[in-house]
Amino acid sequence: MKQLLLLICLLVSFSISAQQNHNGFGNADAEFRLHPNPVRDGIVYVESDHSGPKHIRIYDLFGKVVLERRLKSRKLILTSLVPGVYMVQLRQEERIATKKLVIR
Repeated sequence: MKQLLLLICLLVSFSISAQQNHNGFGNADAEFRLHPNPVRDGIVYVESDHSGPKHIRIYDLFGKVVLERRLKSRKLILTSLVPGVYMVQLRQEERIATKKLVIR
């Protein structure tokens, strides 16, 4: 079961990467951190080295967008999401990055 989830996670990651290269934002990589990961209390902090607003998209393992937000601060509330594995895409200053997020 864990192997199947890992395989699905990798496929979603590749799918999101392929979409990023064709969205007109360029291919510059953004660096960001999510903590705590795994999330237990419904709050995650998103930190990056760049200033300015962060555009966040969260995908489930099937590639469906389950949450989309524009952040001006570091705090992201995730209480609407059920426990599971998600992919978080950050867009900031023409840069894009994707990371895995686990909600317990």
